[in-house]
Parts: sequence; structure tokens; C-alpha cells
Amino acid sequence: MINSTGVAHSETTTSPEIRPTGTVLGASTGPGGSAAGTVNVISAGGTDGLTGVAPDDAAAEAQRRLSTYLQVTDQIGAREAAATLTQYAAAVASETERLEAARWVRPIEARITQGFGGANHHIGVDFGAAHGTPIYAAHRGTVIYAGWESGYGNFVQIMHENNVVTSYGHLSRIDVRLGQEVATGEQIGKEGSTGHSTGPHLHFEVRLNGQYGTKVDPLAWLAGHGVHYGDQATTQTSHD
Repeated sequence: MINSTGVAHSETTTSPEIRPTGTVLGASTGPGGSAAGTVNVISAGGTDGLTGVAPDDAAAEAQRRLSTYLQVTDQIGAREAAATLTQYAAAVASETERLEAARWVRPIEARITQGFGGANHHIGVDFGAAHGTPIYAAHRGTVIYAGWESGYGNFVQIMHENNVVTSYGHLSRIDVRLGQEVATGEQIGKEGSTGHSTGPHLHFEVRLNGQYGTKVDPLAWLAGHGVHYGDQATTQTSHD
């Protein structure tokens, strides 16, 4: 185009107006109604622009995931705690059983009136006490004899581990029955003077290898299992 000065020049072309998508806020108006200054545009989608999830929904999802995680960790912790308690209980039970298997006690609280062996080849040990003094199982086991036995009077025998048998003679009363399981220290009768006896006492024996096995010194056997009667000195006062 040639203007009035005769100089050719290009005709100014007005570019199409480009408007941002969304709502325009804070635009100041310049001369002639044109927009000037800073234009703030809010995205029409209303999302966080990253995941396509609305902010409220994203927070709810995060909370749900956290709750699930906490529930899972609580369940794992509870299972681990239960397993630990089970292991501890098993260890306690095992130790209790070990101690019980090793525990022996005095068969009677009394003084020793005759020891094992000697001139009359005594096959047990005698404990003298008042008539009716309680008699206890020296160790846990099964009653294999409970009744009258010639010479022994009222007589009880208990089978223990390793085929060891303890015998209790001259009882005034028997408190157990054949086949009964007895605990260490459980009362099995009362002291007396039945059978061939010259006075109230307990005749106590320890036999190895079964009911008719080898008779050993009861005081030495008890001492070997941590049970003592004072200095274990004996007198040779015969009762049977």
C-alpha cells in the first residue's frame, strides 16, 4: 500500500485476540479498554494439575492408605507379641519341668534313729517321730504298691524316673491308692508302728532297677539330690 506521503509500507494487520482459558481475575484496564497489568488465570478443571484427583479426594485417599497401613502394622505387631509370649511360656514350662524332674524332698520331718547297713545289715533308714507325723513322697511318681506287707506293716512304694523306687514302711495310715500319680512332696500317709516295729517310725528305702532291685543308702541318695538331714549323723537305735 502507498500512503499519502508516497512511501510504500506494509499494512498493519491486527492479530486475533488470544484469551486464556478460564476466569480472568485482577486485570486492570488500560486506555481504550485494553487489558493491562497482571492477569491471573484459574484452571477450569479444578484439579491439582498432577494426578487428576481433586485435592479433597487426594487427602481422603492418603488418609485411607495411612489407616490401612496402621491396621496392618498393628496386626503384625500383635502376631509378633503373641509369638513372643508363646515362646516365653514354653520356655517357662520347660524350665519348670526340668526343675520338677530334679526336685527331691524329705519323706518326713524327723530325726534319724537308724542308718543304712551296719551290723544288722539294715536295708533302709529309720526316722523316729511322734505317731501320726505326715509322710511325703520324696519324689514324683506312680504308686506301685499300697497296702499291707509282712514285716513292713502298712507299706507304700512309688516308681520314679529311671526305674528308681522309694519304699515307706510301718505307716499308721495310707493316703494313696495303687496306680495313683503323686507329686513331689505330696502326703502319702502317716507315720506309725505297724508290722515288725518297736516304736513309731518311718522305714524308708531307695531301690535301683525296679521294685525288687538293689537297695542303696537312702541318706546318700537324698544328699546326692540336694536333700539333707542336718549333719546326717545316725544312732543305732533299732526299730525293726
